[in-house]
Amino acid sequence: MSRWTTTSIASRHLVALLDEAGQPVDDLLVQAGVSRESLAEPEIRMPLASFAELWARAASVHPDIGISLVERFPPGQMHMLAHLAMRSATVEGAISDACRYAGLTSAADRLDFEQDGRIACFRYTSLAPEIHNPWMAEHYLSMSTVFLAQASGRSLPLREVAFAADAQAPMSAYVDRFGLEPHFNSGRNQLVFDAAALEWPLLTQDDYLHAILERVALSRRTEPVDDLLETVREALAKSILAGTTPTIDAIAISCRSSPRALRQRLVQRETTFRRLLDETRRDIAGEHLGRGLSVAEIAYLLGFSEPAAFQHACKRWYGKSVGELRRELTGR
Repeated sequence: MSRWTTTSIASRHLVALLDEAGQPVDDLLVQAGVSRESLAEPEIRMPLASFAELWARAASVHPDIGISLVERFPPGQMHMLAHLAMRSATVEGAISDACRYAGLTSAADRLDFEQDGRIACFRYTSLAPEIHNPWMAEHYLSMSTVFLAQASGRSLPLREVAFAADAQAPMSAYVDRFGLEPHFNSGRNQLVFDAAALEWPLLTQDDYLHAILERVALSRRTEPVDDLLETVREALAKSILAGTTPTIDAIAISCRSSPRALRQRLVQRETTFRRLLDETRRDIAGEHLGRGLSVAEIAYLLGFSEPAAFQHACKRWYGKSVGELRRELTGR
């Protein structure tokens, strides 16, 4: 999706790292429409797909880059979101600010925080799951751990660390950073810690600067992009085009959710899984008819039991027979 971009300052540090390794990425920068000079700008914007490729190339040189990149940030050089969070009064205030304004870095970034009794959970999710970037999840959790430790003067009392993807680095890198071995392929990117830490005061608190940064953040914030329906439709289309029957269990995995939670989220958007499946079939049917595929071929590709069932569905979808719709779509 070309609309996804990021202003993460990680871009300039990844480019510098690859330059040092003798693997310049000028081809990638040209493709992304980013000049080397613009990398020094505090709000340089890069397409998210190019950003993911940058991480992948850096990981080929340093497999632990997702965990260790934060160590390459010079003192004081952080994204505005991190500066805002660290001027909060407490750990909870910092996390709340990060969650509220995560879209300042990228509209695809989502941060969530919840407390359940004595346990707190801080979670990172990408709203662009089609762009593979497991290193960004590692970077977010690693960076959060480092910055909160610096701001509070003590390490976060972690109980669990989990990543949605496979381990990208040696286990020792994770243990050195988090003090424990994470869970991988868990479906979530999260830090679970003692909720008592939420009340820790921050040594970096600055109410005056926080108020200024928050005004800037509010002026730049846009409404978060709700990509759930688009993500579900894309997953349904991929499944149908691959010749498999979509199930809500499989689609929920694509959306990094549980079937029950996905149903609830769809109901909140006044739709259902069955309705989205029907709409996706309808759209694919129109494309196939426009390309001249036969009724039997389309019925088979869409999973209908027989051509007659597809013909009935087409009449319901478009209010026209298959022949009428084909002539309209092909101009014949």
